Order: sequence, then structure tokens, then C-alpha cells
Amino acid sequence: MTSQFEEEVARYQRLPPAQRTAMARLADDELRKVLAWAERKMAIGRSPGSMAAVLTGGREWQARHLDLIDKAFVRIANGERMRVLLNMPPRHGKQVADSEPVLTTGGWKRHGDLRVGDYVYAPSGSPAMVEWVSDPSDEKVRVTFSDGESVLVHPNHEWSVYDRGAGAWRTVETRYLATQKLHSGPEGRRGGRYRFQLPQVGPLQNPDADLPVDPYTLGVWLGDGATGKASFCGTEEDVNHIADRIPYVLGARWVHPNTGVHYQYIKGLMAPLRAAGVLKRKHIPQVYLIASERQRRDLLAGLVDTDGSLGRDGRIRFVSASEELASDVRDLARTLGYRANLSWRGPDLRKRSIWGGHPLRGGACWVTDWTPHDGIPQGMLPRKATKLALKTKRRVGFAAIEPVAPEPGRCIQVEGGLYLVGRALIPTHNSARAARWAPLWYLAKHPDHRVMIASYAAKLAEGHGRWIRDGIKEFGPQIGVELRYGSMAANRFDLAGTPGGLVTAGVGGSLTGMGANIAIVDDPLKDAKEADSPVKLANLWDWWQQVMNTRMEPNGSIIVIQTRWSENDLAGRILQQGAEDWTVIDLPALAMSPDDPLGRQLGEPLWPERFRRKHLDRFKKDVGERGWWALYQQQPRPLEGGVWKWPWITQHRITPQAFRGVDLTRTIVSIDTAGGREDSDEVGLIGGGRDEAGEMYLLADRSSKMGAAEWGRTACLLAIELEADAFVVESNFGGDMAAQIIRQAWAELEREGLTKGMLMPRIIEVTAKVGKRLRAEPIAQLYENGHVHHVGEFPGLEIQYISWLPGMDSPDRLDAAVHLFTELAGSASAGLVATPYRDQRLAGRR
Repeated sequence: MTSQFEEEVARYQRLPPAQRTAMARLADDELRKVLAWAERKMAIGRSPGSMAAVLTGGREWQARHLDLIDKAFVRIANGERMRVLLNMPPRHGKQVADSEPVLTTGGWKRHGDLRVGDYVYAPSGSPAMVEWVSDPSDEKVRVTFSDGESVLVHPNHEWSVYDRGAGAWRTVETRYLATQKLHSGPEGRRGGRYRFQLPQVGPLQNPDADLPVDPYTLGVWLGDGATGKASFCGTEEDVNHIADRIPYVLGARWVHPNTGVHYQYIKGLMAPLRAAGVLKRKHIPQVYLIASERQRRDLLAGLVDTDGSLGRDGRIRFVSASEELASDVRDLARTLGYRANLSWRGPDLRKRSIWGGHPLRGGACWVTDWTPHDGIPQGMLPRKATKLALKTKRRVGFAAIEPVAPEPGRCIQVEGGLYLVGRALIPTHNSARAARWAPLWYLAKHPDHRVMIASYAAKLAEGHGRWIRDGIKEFGPQIGVELRYGSMAANRFDLAGTPGGLVTAGVGGSLTGMGANIAIVDDPLKDAKEADSPVKLANLWDWWQQVMNTRMEPNGSIIVIQTRWSENDLAGRILQQGAEDWTVIDLPALAMSPDDPLGRQLGEPLWPERFRRKHLDRFKKDVGERGWWALYQQQPRPLEGGVWKWPWITQHRITPQAFRGVDLTRTIVSIDTAGGREDSDEVGLIGGGRDEAGEMYLLADRSSKMGAAEWGRTACLLAIELEADAFVVESNFGGDMAAQIIRQAWAELEREGLTKGMLMPRIIEVTAKVGKRLRAEPIAQLYENGHVHHVGEFPGLEIQYISWLPGMDSPDRLDAAVHLFTELAGSASAGLVATPYRDQRLAGRR
């Protein structure tokens, strides 16, 4: 830059925005380019959000609450020592179509059926909890990958990709990828390359599962077993080897007189095969796809030993006449981290296949094939148990992005940021901001400073470090920093030419090395379970005092960014100790105070551009009252509720064995239909009884999300099981309709012969005459005095008991239980009016 331009740039930078615009408009082309460069540099240095917008071409969103984070970092970068406590709702993701399959720890689900608390899988193979699910929107872009698989997503959906053009990992939106050239060189041939590639996927990590059939034996039977018999076949040598590895008693063996194929019968296998649901329909049950890695490898070995082959190229090929079984084998191989493909092989006139022991001329088949890049043998037979050479596993690339007819979809938030979607287990993204762009900007402003990032898991903190490291690789020339050669680890790296750098750790881990000028603690607690654990909370506080605080420079600043979980989480303990030198920013999802940090009106959403009031109402319903007040409103409620206490339940609980000696004088099934609302969380359906001494027992909780016909049948079946003498239903909300549903369900069970000759229990319609608190408190007193005993554990109901506070909406299980014990104890005690019970249904009971 010439001295003339330097003077012009210096003058330009001193001007207010309007005058800068006028100066640029009047400049010649050469000077205008220089001024545009200067404007870009100024924007990058202005704030983390401004830098993010510039470097991503405007793809990074900026909102009012993110401005608060920016302002805190700007003040710290300008030399002010700050301690900032920022409490805000869970982060937000981007949409994937409801129809896309997702493998969870409970098996395959539609993306649209995922709920908070489900566990999907991260690319590493570890389970990752779904923390939030959005309302639906239209997804209208189909993304096809180099392995032929595709997913339907929203144009704003984010991906973590390796950009071969930039030589770095990036987070980009689908709409950006749609504007780029995705492939270079001859497609499908040597020399061809996909520019944007996905992260590698590791074997899914699960504990050993309780499986109906030994996995290796099931694999053998699926490959070469008779569909309706407990036997398998093969050559004499193969059958001998396989038989030695089967943990069942072997039966008779016979040899086919024409083919010479050996058939081996396995004793005691029919019942397990029937339990697995594979007789007459060969397929891999879902429970095997979510079993442990060892069990899945044993299953795959059985399949490979029978219908698999090892090619000279090291590729495994599994051949089957069944498309379903071949597809299942492909899914199984993918759960082990392999890039598996499924193809159809047309008729072949050469004799070279044996299916079921019978040579087929011209038989077509389905072929699943993969290359074991990790060198692990895929079979157990001597010729198939060969140790394979290690190979480079090629990444999956983006092949095409095209518009399609819209479908409904949702976005989810998962811990860690990335999760696997689709049959091909494609890694996809949900976004994070505060722990990434802000520290990257700070290092650009102060390359001689040290930054620390901590989170509840070392992997999550390391993920932030990896993103920042890759951001320096990608944007370093534009922001003026570069990595020191040889110091590029994701969890610890240094900057070139300065003592500055970054280190990450999980909460509870060590933070060794030089002190920090700024520390960012992002999500110190993983979930509600950790927040309710006194041990976890004590360990977190010890780490905070003895590790984090001791690593700070004298003038160092700390920013704690979290979602509130409990009164005693990290933010709670900081506030209890006295937060005089802390800047506390509470950002509830819905404004609660005239002193709102953003100046919102009462009830105004935090981010209305993306999450309007109707979306937040959905969140409240999904996470429940306690979760809503803690996670979204930053007002955690104590686990020990204002009405019930844990000891009242736990100290008087009895086992089913102890209950066998109890004679009941009355047994009731109580139903709370939530007013018949179609959008209610669930129908409360509780069963219980009372003995002659007046002691009461909670016997069953069958509450669930159910339609009218389903809850009616479920209630009647429970009444038959408990030999109930009455149903209790609140008449305030559709009592007549509820009674009719029960009568219809009972009549249907009578026609099916399932009532066992039992008279239909009487329907008692109760009317609430007082508020929820006055109804609940007498029942809570019965618990406190030890007159209510839970026969076994009922976690869903018990959590509702303990977390309910007066003034909150009472959930359906709790309401049903209150009606149950009110009727058993006597209606007059709780402000309920019930029809007098005058029939002889209790004759014979004491």
C-alpha cells in the first residue's frame, strides 16, 4: 500500500459510517478496492459477530442476545477485567425431514419421531442425547452423497465438512454448498475428487445387550440356515469349524445324497429364533444393531462365514437372495464404521453361487460389499479370518444438491454438535456460537494471550478447540494470526511468534501450563441427572475453586455460559457465594421482568425471528414444567418440591413380594384424560388399592400418550388385572365422554373373552370443587404420615410428585393419583364430590 493510500485509509477509518460510505462512492476504482479492504478489516476487528458475518459472507446469524456476548468480549479485549455469568436457553439446530431414518440407542426412528431424552449417535460412535426438538417446517433440498445415499434437509441446514479447496474443516449451510462446484476431475474414475467431504464415522459404542440368540449363531443361521428349522448347512469342513464355535448343544447331522452338503441341527435353538422373530423371515432384528461392538462383530462373522467371501482386493462381499437381509447386513457393517454398499447383481450364466446348498444357474442376487479399512478379520473360518492390510478410509463426499417437493421436518439439538442421520449414518450438524467465534476473535485481537475453554466433557471442549484451530487455518491471513509449526492439537495449540494459544479440558480435568487471560466455561453440566447428583455438583465446585480459578492470570476474565439445571448448579453456587463482582445476565426464553437485559416486554420471546411464542409453548410441553422453568426461563426449581418429599415415598415403599400378604378391600383404576385435549402430554392412568386398616397402595402406572380408544382399552385391561371394583374419572373435563369410552372398551373386551366373567367396575365421576393445591395437600399428608406405599418403583409419577410446586400446572399422572387416593381415603377430605357407592360389588371383601 502506497503512502498516499495509507493516508486515505487512516482518514477513512476516522470517519463515521455515513461519511465513509460517501468517501467510497467518490473514490476511483483502485482506491475503492483499498477502502473495501479497510472496511473489511474494521468489521473483523469490531466484534465477534461482525467478524463471523464477514468471514462467512453473512451466513452467521446475529441476534440481540448474541450482541450481549459480543459486548462482553469487546470490553474484555479492551482491557476490562470481567466475570460474566450468562444464563440462556438451549442452543438451536437446523432442520432435517421427518421421514429420514435415524439410528438411536433404541433402534431406528424417523427423525420426526425423535424426542428430548432420546439418544442418537455422534460420528465417534458414542451416544449423544437429544436436548431439544423444534416445531416442523418445510424441508425442500435433497442432498446426495458419493455413496449414493441422500437426505432431505432445509436450505439452512448446517454441515461440518472438510473443504479440499481450502484444506480445512468448515461449518457451512446447505444453501452455500448449492452454489459451489462439488466435484473436480472425471466423476467416478481415478483422478475425480469431491470437494466437500464428511467426517469419518467410528463404530457405534454400546454396552452388551441381552440378545435372544447368540450373535455368531444367528449370523450363521441367517446366512445358511433353514428358514423354518434350527439347522444350518455347508461343506463338511466349514460345518465342523462353525459347530466348534456355536454355544448350543448340537443335534443330528445328515448329508444330502445328491449335493453332498452337510446339514447340522442345533438343539434348543427354535425357541430363541422364535423369540427373535426371524423364523420364516430372515432379517437382523433392531436389537442387534444397537448391541455392543463385540456382539455386532460376532454377528457379522457368522454372516461372512456362511454367505460372505473375501476377495483378493481385501473387499468383503455378502450375497443373498433377500433384499431385506442384504440391506440389514449393509446397516450392520455401517454400525462398525465401514463404508458398505448394496447392489443388485443380474443373472449370471456361470455356476459359481450356492444358495441354500443348491447350485443356481443364472440366479440374480443382492450383494453387500465393504472394505475393512481397520484390518480386523471379518470371519472366523480359517480362510476368512485372515488379518487384512490397513487401508485408508475414504471420506464420503457431497455429490449433488437439488430442490425437491417440500416435506415437513424438524431440527434437533444434541450434545456435542454432530449426530448421524440416514441409513448411511451421515454426520450432520447442529450449531454453537459463543464458545467458537468469540474466542477466535479474541485471539485475533490479542495473539499474545492464552484462552481456556472448559465444558462438561473433554470431547465437547476439544470440539470447540478443533473448530477454532481450523478457523485459524482457514481465516488466519485475514485475521492476522497463524499456528505455530508443530503445535496444532485440537485440545492445545500455540500461535506463531507469540506466547498466545488455547487449551481445552473437560470439567474435572486438569488445565496445566501457563495461566489464562480469559476462560470460557461452556455448559459445565451435561443434563438433569448430573444436576441432581450431589456428588457431581460437589466435584464441579471443587474443580471450579481448585483448578479453574487457580489457572487465571491476576487480571484474567471469566465467562460462564450455561443453561440452568438446578439451584445448586455452577451458576447457583456462584450466586450463593456472593456475586458482587460478577455481571449476571439472565436471558429467559420469555421475558419475565421489566428489567429484562434486552428491554423486552413481558412475555416477549428471546429470538422471535426463529422461535415465536407458539414454538416456546411447544418446548414447555415437551420438557415439562420443571424443565421449562430451569432450561428455558433460567429459574430452576428444587428437586424437593413444595408439597411432596422424596423420603415420604422411599421410606414407605414395599416390594411386590412383601405385598403378597396384603388383602385389599378396594381396588380402583383412576384416569385423568387432560380434558380430552388432542395435544395433551399423556393420559394419566393409575391403579391402586386400600386394605382393611386403611393403608393405601400404588400398584400400577400405565400413563402414556394415547388416543381415546387406546386409553379406554388400557384402563379396562388394568382393571381386569387388578380386579378393580371402580374406575374414577374427573367429570369436569369430558366425564360423560370418558365413561362412554370405558363402557365401549369393556364391551369389546367381553366380546373377545378377555374379561374373565368379571362385572364391569363401576364408573365414579368426581367433580373438583377446590383448587389443585388443596386437592393435593391432603394426599401429600397421607404420604408424609406413611399411609401410602408404592409397590415397586414408578419413576415417571414419582418425579412429577417431587418436582411439582403450587402454582404450576399439575401433570396428568399426578392428577390421576390424587383422584385415586382421594377416593380411597374418602371424598370429603379433599374437596371432591363423588356419587355414593351403594352397589354390592364389594361383597366378600373385608
